[in-house]
This record gives sequence, structure tokens and C-alpha cells, in this order.
Amino acid sequence: MALTGDYINPSFNGLPRFNKPVLSYWMVAGLYKMFGVSVAVERVGIACGALVIMLAAFLIGRALRSTRTGVLAALIIATAPRVVMHSRRIFIDVWVTAFMALILACFVQALRRPEQRRRWLLLMYVAIGLGVLTKGPIALAMPVIAGAAWLLAERRLADLRRLMIVPGAAIVAAIVVPWYAAVYAQHGWTYITQFILGENLERFSTAMTPAGRDAWFYGPVLLTDLFPWAPLVLIPLATAWKPRAPDEPAPHASIRRLLWIWIVTIVVFFSLSQTKEDLYILPVAPAVAALVADLLSGAGAPRRATAGIFLAISAVCVALAFGIGSLFRGGIYAVQEAVPAAVVLGVTGLAAFALWALGRRPAAVAALAAGFIAFNYLFVSRILPDVERFKPVPPLVRTLTARAAPGARVASLSMSLPSLTFYLNRPVPELSSVEEALALLDGPDESWIVTNDPTWDELHARTAAACVADRHPLFVFDTAKVTDLARGTPPPDALLVTNRCGVR
Repeated sequence: MALTGDYINPSFNGLPRFNKPVLSYWMVAGLYKMFGVSVAVERVGIACGALVIMLAAFLIGRALRSTRTGVLAALIIATAPRVVMHSRRIFIDVWVTAFMALILACFVQALRRPEQRRRWLLLMYVAIGLGVLTKGPIALAMPVIAGAAWLLAERRLADLRRLMIVPGAAIVAAIVVPWYAAVYAQHGWTYITQFILGENLERFSTAMTPAGRDAWFYGPVLLTDLFPWAPLVLIPLATAWKPRAPDEPAPHASIRRLLWIWIVTIVVFFSLSQTKEDLYILPVAPAVAALVADLLSGAGAPRRATAGIFLAISAVCVALAFGIGSLFRGGIYAVQEAVPAAVVLGVTGLAAFALWALGRRPAAVAALAAGFIAFNYLFVSRILPDVERFKPVPPLVRTLTARAAPGARVASLSMSLPSLTFYLNRPVPELSSVEEALALLDGPDESWIVTNDPTWDELHARTAAACVADRHPLFVFDTAKVTDLARGTPPPDALLVTNRCGVR
């Protein structure tokens, strides 16, 4: 978009890309226009989305109990390593989570501050429109289902008249319709139905993710996305529907049940989907953070259960410290600062455990938060940059830049590396068969193909015109198998094959 000036039609790798709405592309293109094209600029945009999630968690926590609860909810979001990792690399899902979090935050603020209801509801509808323009109908469907279930459970269906539905629908339409109208004017219904029916309904009804992701897939995801805090959400999820205590404000109990419904609705909905990705339920994070913050700051919390889970979390931190130290201290997977990070994690777990056992609950919570701030600092500033050496695209691009002629053909086969397009600043078509690759390699034009070892073995057996110009390990840090790490099994390589052998 930034290069062509066409802000209506997203494209990638030389082809139309209408599998998502346009807002996230506009955000990145705008950042590129203002600050230049770079990975760092895009990461600033993702980080801003994470800050919005933290703000929403604060607003929800403050409405639920107090400002202190709101601050703790925001801190829970900020100190979770997986949220930190997502906030560096997953633009669309972070921002749709931000907008859905704002929808929830604005709604609970409207409940807690009736005198400001109109303002918060208008902001809520703006967030719905922006969410739909980022991810599609799901940003509207989930809040509507959760909100309707809550109104029904609370016997407040009469409140529908106070939700400003007609002006709200006008706001959502004003945000969403112009881009869809522009797409329709150029292409008719083709890409609109392709997205709504193909991308959404097909993903719900057809498995597009690895096998083995059954109905219980999201249980572990729910308990780890906000680790170390997330396991504590089991308590409010189990007690959210208990009768209101005599000294408990009615809005507190009502919002507590709303957060329960929000979490359960999203988790159950995507558990029924045939396609399951862990990021699909990231929008529950602010509600989970607020409930955990409420549990930790509430005087009437179930002490034994809370203590048991908190102490178990602390013990898991110590165990993870040993695991990190042993897996990443040496060998081919040796990572810079792995040992200091493991020490920080171990000390954090021991300190949190000891302080809680001594009855100093606020100090234990503070120790856990401070320890994960330190751990995340090492994770982002030392560990992740060192892991970059396992990413094959930059070195392969350097080889291509140094050796390939400007007009050389570059493609990929059996190896999906979309960032090649970004770093080369040109389309890199994905070949569909070995025959296509052989036609390129045996043809008169200079050709380069990114592939893997098994495919290269097949190519090499059928042509003498090609050779391996470069290879680099392909290691995905957050999905690596522990067994491979423990055994020191080398990661697979990404190969760069060419028919210009011996040319440098």
C-alpha cells in the first residue's frame, strides 16, 4: 500500500490479499509513511496495541473493584511473557484483542458510571467498528453473544433500550461500510463473500490447523497465555456465580459474572471451531487479568485455594528455571543470557513462595511481578536477538543480494517463508510442485528456489543443473519441541537452490 498508493486493495506477494479486513494494513502503512519501512517501526505499532490492552485491563479492574485492582490487572498483562512475545510479532491479533478489550472496558464503565453511560457506549461502538475492520464479524459476534447471555442471566433484557443500539449501529456502519463499499465498487461481491464465507465460515467448519487440537485444546492455552498469573483464574471461574456477600456491592458481583461469561463464551465458541489457533482466545486476557487482580486484592478471597495455586505457580517457576538452564546453556541451542534468565526466574519463584508462606501476600505478588519484569527484559533484549541467528531469511537474502542478478527469478517450494517478500522487496511465488521447480532450474533464466532437504533430494535426483548455494537452520523458538531441545536434535535447514552454480 505504501509503495503503490492503493489503500483499497491489500496485496501480498503480487496477489490480492482479502483474507482480512483492511485496518491493520492501514495502520502499518501509515507508520511506514511516517517513519520509514522497517521491522522496528511495525513493532512500535504492535506495542501500542499491547498498551491499549493494558489500559482496557486497568479500566475493567477499576470498575470491578478499585484503582488498585485496575493497576494490578494492567501489571498482569504487562508481565506475562507470552503477551510480551505476541506484542512483538502478531499485529492483527494484538489489535483485535485491543479493540475487543476496549469494547468490554467501555461496557463495564457504562455499568459503573450511569451518569457517563452515553459517552462510554459511544466509545464502545467505535471500538466495535474498529474491531470489525481489523478482524471481521468475530469482533462483533463475540461481544454480542456474551452481552446477550449476560443480560439474560442478570434478567436485564429491558436494558436493551438503554444501549443506544440504533446510533451504535450507525457508528459501526460508518466505520466499516466505506471500505467494503469501495471493494464492492471495484470487484463486486467476489472478495467480500470470499472473506466472510471462505475465511470465517470455512475456518469454523474445516480444520486448517495441525491434527490433535481437540475440544480441550484451549484449556492449557487459557492457563498459560497470562502465565504466571493465569492459573489463579480457576478460582474466580469456579466461584463467579456464588451468591453476593452481604458487604459486596451489587455492581461488583454483576461485573464479575459478566467477565465469567466473556471468558466462557470466547473459549467455548472457538473450542467448537474446527480450526484452532491459540491466538483466537487472546481477547479473554483482559477479563482474566481483571478477575485474577480482583482475587489477589480481595479480602474475602478463598485463602486456601489461592495459596495453593500461588505456591504451585512459584514452584513451577523454579522448575522452569532448571529447564531453561539445562536446555539452553550449551550445545547447538545455546542462548546468550539463558543462565541469567534462569537465575532470575528461579529466584523469583523462591522469593514469591517464601513471602507467601510467611503470610506476606502483597510482597509475594510484588516479587512475582518484579521478577517477571526482569525476566522479560532479558528475554526481549538478550535472548530473542540471539535467537535471530536461527532465522534463515536475513542470511538467505544477503546471499541473494550478493549473488543473484537483478532480474533473476526467486521462488519457494515446500518452504513457507513469507518474510522473504518483505526483505527482498519483491514477490516470491510459492511453487506448487517439483515439476514447476524443475522447469525453472532447467530453463535458460537464472533461478533461485528456497526449499527444504527432502525436496532438494528429489530435485537433485532429477536435474544436474542445480546446486545448493546456501543453507541456514530454521528454528521457531515458541513452537520448538522440548524433546528435540533436550536431545540436541538440529533444526531443519532452509536451503537456497540455484541453477547458477559456481557463480559468485
